[in-house]
Amino acid sequence: MKTILYATDCTKNDASALKYAYRFSYIMKADLHVLHVYDFPPIHLSVIQPIEKLQHRMKEEKRDIAKKFCEIHLKNEFRETPIKIHAVENASVEDAIIDTAKKLSPDLVILGMKDDHSHRGFFASNIANELLDRVNFPVMMIPNGIDYTCISTIVYATDFEQQDIIPIKKLIEIVRPFEALIEIVHIYHTDTTTARERMEQFKNMLLEQVSYEDITFKTIASDKIKSGIISVINSENASMLAMLERKHEFRLDNPFRKDLVKEIKTRVDIPVIAFSKRNTKTKEAVIA
Repeated sequence: MKTILYATDCTKNDASALKYAYRFSYIMKADLHVLHVYDFPPIHLSVIQPIEKLQHRMKEEKRDIAKKFCEIHLKNEFRETPIKIHAVENASVEDAIIDTAKKLSPDLVILGMKDDHSHRGFFASNIANELLDRVNFPVMMIPNGIDYTCISTIVYATDFEQQDIIPIKKLIEIVRPFEALIEIVHIYHTDTTTARERMEQFKNMLLEQVSYEDITFKTIASDKIKSGIISVINSENASMLAMLERKHEFRLDNPFRKDLVKEIKTRVDIPVIAFSKRNTKTKEAVIA
C-alpha cells in the first residue's frame, strides 16, 4: 500500500478519524493525503475583486484550516511524518473525492462515519455509499470517538462468492504488516450442513490462491444477518470488519439480499472496510 486518501470536514468530531488515518498510514508506510472539500459561496455582482482572485484566496484559507486541524489534533506526530494537504472546491463531496482519487490513485480512502453534527451535513447524504457505487478502491469508515489500537483481528463476512477472493487478497495486503488474524465468517439462518460444506469448498478455493497463515473459517447460525455479524465482532473482540458490497436480488433463502455495508456501518463501533463490486474487476477497471 503506497497511498491513502483521507477526507475530512475539519470539525472536532472528525479528529479521531484523522488520528486513526495517520497512525494506520504510518504503520502501512503509506503517503497520507488529507482532503478538505468546501463549497464556494455565491458572489454578489457588486464585488470589486475578480472572482478568480477570491477563489484563490478561499482555497488558501481552506488549506490553512485543514493544516491547522491536522496540527492541533496530531500535535508532534504532524511534524514527524509529512502529510500532503489538499483543499478542493466542489459542491459535491463525493465528486471531489473521486476527482482527487483520479489524480492520486489511492489504495484506500478513509472517511469518518455519518455524524449529525458534521459541517454541511458531511457524509449525512451517505457519501460513503455513493463512493462504493462509483469507485474501484476500498473505503474504510471510522466511527466517531474511536482510539487507534493495533489491528489484531479482522472479521470478513462472506457469501461464498468468487468475487470475495480479490477483496480478501487486498485485505491480506492491508493486514500483513500487523500480522493480524483474518476470520472468514458466514452467517446462515438454519443449522444445516450446507453452510459448512460450502465454507469448506470456499476455504479450499481461497487457499489455492492466497498465502497467509493467520486465516480461520467459521459458519454461524443466526436469525438475522446483522445481529450475527455483530455477535461475532463482540465475541472475537474484532479490531475491524471487512465486507464486500452486495446487491443481490431478493430471495428468501439469501441472507445477503440487502446491502449490508449500508445497514451495518452505523451499528458497529469499530472501523468498517468496504470493497465495492468494482474491486473484483480486473486492473483495467477505472474510476467512473
